Amino acid sequence: MMPMGSSVRSVALGMGSSVMHSRSAFIRRFIAVGLVAAMTTAAGAGPAAESPPVVAASAGAETLLLDPESVLAGDSGASGVRPAEIALEDVVETGRGPDVEQVIPRELSGGLTGPDDIQFDESPFEEMPTESSSGGWFGNGNYYASAEMLVMSRGRNYKRVLGYDSTVLELNAVQKYAFLQNKQGLLTTDALPYNVSPGARITVGEYLGRDYLDRDRSIEFTYYGGFSFYQQDSWNAIINTNTQTYLVTPLSDSIAGFTGAQQFLTTSGGIFNSIEANYKLHRRLGRDKMVMVPDGAWTRHAERGWLPSLIVGTRLANYNEQFSFSGRAYDQPLSKFGGDYLIQTQNWLWGLNLGGELLSQNEFFYWGLRGRVAPAVAFDGTQQQFRGVNNGYQQPTAVPTQGTPLPPNGAPRGPFPTGTEVWKMAGQQIGPGFLGDLTLMAGWNITPNSSLQVGYDFLWVAGVATATRQFNLNKLKQNQIDPGGQVFLQGVSFGYNASW
Repeated sequence: MMPMGSSVRSVALGMGSSVMHSRSAFIRRFIAVGLVAAMTTAAGAGPAAESPPVVAASAGAETLLLDPESVLAGDSGASGVRPAEIALEDVVETGRGPDVEQVIPRELSGGLTGPDDIQFDESPFEEMPTESSSGGWFGNGNYYASAEMLVMSRGRNYKRVLGYDSTVLELNAVQKYAFLQNKQGLLTTDALPYNVSPGARITVGEYLGRDYLDRDRSIEFTYYGGFSFYQQDSWNAIINTNTQTYLVTPLSDSIAGFTGAQQFLTTSGGIFNSIEANYKLHRRLGRDKMVMVPDGAWTRHAERGWLPSLIVGTRLANYNEQFSFSGRAYDQPLSKFGGDYLIQTQNWLWGLNLGGELLSQNEFFYWGLRGRVAPAVAFDGTQQQFRGVNNGYQQPTAVPTQGTPLPPNGAPRGPFPTGTEVWKMAGQQIGPGFLGDLTLMAGWNITPNSSLQVGYDFLWVAGVATATRQFNLNKLKQNQIDPGGQVFLQGVSFGYNASW
């Protein structure tokens, strides 16, 4: 007949082995109470007296036994530990599952579920990893930033005729009108090709956390600008051994230093800068998809999704232009003949910034668009300066010569205007303005928190005083200002985005 201590140990060992290899419900019942320990002590000497201590625990009305030696000799790899060296406080660790108390050796506790049912690494009770939002590894962190270089082209200037050759004076009124309308053989403000300038767009932001719909909230600041455009042009009269002509400006044909010139010169420039502060609300990707790889492991992959965003904030922009128009005569000093006309404009726009993004986010790349509009209040200003000199400079051999009749009435044409004229004027106005930009972009995720991006950008500024709309050489209106101008920019962008 088997001693009672051995019988008890066998029962405890069988129960412990069964429980340790059960994967169905993370061990529904574990070993308990001290009744068996008392029974083992009562059995006296013999094999039972030499057996290692038995740890018992109670689970409800049932009593189960756990032999540390048997447990340590199991799959845990800890069989080298002798039960006699294990103190009770080191052997037993209690954690609470859904409805049972767990009593397990502390040496094995690193691979089991903890008190909150958290799955530990290398657990003998591994399960399929749970799905989680890729927002935890796409653009996570507390801050984010982007830096982009832009190369943009400025649209052509407002069309105005600045000058033409004196041979046009021999045409009748109908012919002259058709010539000026067709703008063939003329110096005009829009004669230059599109102008290109580099610029930058820099954004820094901070995440404010998620709202109740699991959308990211953030506040960001953006600088957009650094564009500085500059162009120059010239127009010359016909001068050779057989023919010599001169230049006339339709802006005013009776001012000294321009009518009778042999060369017209122009320069045109523009500068744009803006800053903005925005609140951004953008959607996160949903749950990822779990994919089993050939070796049987489960991996997490982002599920493609459309991510809309809302942008609300304020924007302040500055757009300035200048335009110079000069007349010169060959081999003549400026003290005898010359004219210079300079126009400068300054425009500040401040308004509400409204916009959004729509991105198609994939695991390794994204594409979409971002647009913003800003109805604004425009503070426009302009300054004009003029200096014209003709101290006796004439061209009696020019074609047509002075004194010949002018069509269609045959009135004689007088000599070039003479004298010196210097003046300044300025104007200001407050009115409505508008800012709008659009970016078509695509990017590649180098890491989940960084990406390279390319795009095509458009920028439109309206309700501003552009320089070529302010011509006032005939001084019909003092302190004139025309705020109905606009400028259009377009070009490519290259940038880097990161979060941390």
